[in-house]
Amino acid sequence: MKRIQHILFLSLMFLLTACGEDRSDEFYALIEDRMWIEEVMREKYLWYDQLPEKKDDDYFTSVESFFKSLLYKGALDGKGDNYSYVEMLDTEEARARAMTLNRTSTYGMEFELLSDPLKKSTRTYARILYVLPDSPADKAGIKRGDWISAIDNQKLNNKNYVQMMTGGNLALSREAIVTTEDGNRSWQVVDTVSVSSSVNMEISPFFIDSIYETNGQRIAYFMYNEFATGPNNNASDFSYDEQMYAIFANFKRQNPDAFILDLRYNPGGYLSCAQTLGSLLAPADKLGETFTKLQFNDKSSPQSMDYPLLPEYADANLNLGKIYILTTRYTASASEAIINGLIPLMGKENVVLIGEKTEGKNVAMTAYQDERFSFILWPVTAFVANGNGEGDYSTGFKPQYELDERSMLEPWYPLGDIQEYYLKNTLSLITEGRLSDELEAPEEEVQSILSTISTRTPDGCKINHPY
Repeated sequence: MKRIQHILFLSLMFLLTACGEDRSDEFYALIEDRMWIEEVMREKYLWYDQLPEKKDDDYFTSVESFFKSLLYKGALDGKGDNYSYVEMLDTEEARARAMTLNRTSTYGMEFELLSDPLKKSTRTYARILYVLPDSPADKAGIKRGDWISAIDNQKLNNKNYVQMMTGGNLALSREAIVTTEDGNRSWQVVDTVSVSSSVNMEISPFFIDSIYETNGQRIAYFMYNEFATGPNNNASDFSYDEQMYAIFANFKRQNPDAFILDLRYNPGGYLSCAQTLGSLLAPADKLGETFTKLQFNDKSSPQSMDYPLLPEYADANLNLGKIYILTTRYTASASEAIINGLIPLMGKENVVLIGEKTEGKNVAMTAYQDERFSFILWPVTAFVANGNGEGDYSTGFKPQYELDERSMLEPWYPLGDIQEYYLKNTLSLITEGRLSDELEAPEEEVQSILSTISTRTPDGCKINHPY
């Protein structure tokens, strides 16, 4: 037990026994969860040597507040540790907080919050990124690119948006941006749609797997939205490995000339899933080599852990020498581990990034749980590096070809449509050697106001094993 804990016990136990009655057990029961958190953090946290000393009063704050007070603000070149978190198990709201798509119960629409891009108000809008097939949102007619302005006749804001994650029947108001003949833009009310109650449904990470034949080339396209292990997404579930193998075996049978990996909405997940994906993408002669490695603090044993490319996936391995990866600011963690892991295997010039700069999350978390408490700790416990030991990307990966769908205020094409902005440009780059749309900076008024109100956080590089 740490010195500060001894001091805390001595000072407060003295008060509790001063009147002749020993109430130390009663006191310990009040703070044992926070003391356990501190014990885990002082042993396992990557920056354990930067933890602050705690005052007596700190142990009587909430579990989440206490945990946040321990996080190192100077981590990752001053960006701070924004990734360690407490997963509360006893509230529906807490389960829904990290992602807008909630496995327990969901409307089936992924979205981001934006301030008014026209700078005509201080209002908040939700723009739909994609909709799960056969979900309540899909059945209600919600489409990718829709602008949601109100919920049950209440203007959308950065608090009530959580109602779009899980709950009962909703009435969602849609608006659209219209341009007049003189070039002025304005909002126009479209309609109000009724969405039935959220439901429990499988949120498969395999959103699209297609082959396109264009200009004499056969191009494979795989949109992968989360490094999830299976329908329940826990460390003991590996059912999605089999599905991924089947998808890539089908790709291989069609012998594609090029491969597009769409990670634009993928915030990360389990590193074991990245290991599987990397084993299917990397050059075949690299199977067996280290793809990703973790570097733990100097108290840990072992102090490093390798994730090799798995030879058992050789039958579905595409033996790629070049890959095109679509990215946005939501591309994070295990998604970035894929990019970083492929660079030394293919050469940086052959890992072609198209889109926006990625998040820059080069650390991994491990789960710690005590059956006495109704939460799971996910502290950062390791740096993530590639097979060469390189992992300095805390500022994100900058794409060779920049595209920004967020600045496009007009309607979006469906994902997988060959006219969809990212896909159209990537197909053009592959077949013609250039983007079909030259990137132009958004108009000044749009660029200055287009800001995201965060609703989506990186899901982490989650480590399956308890180190």
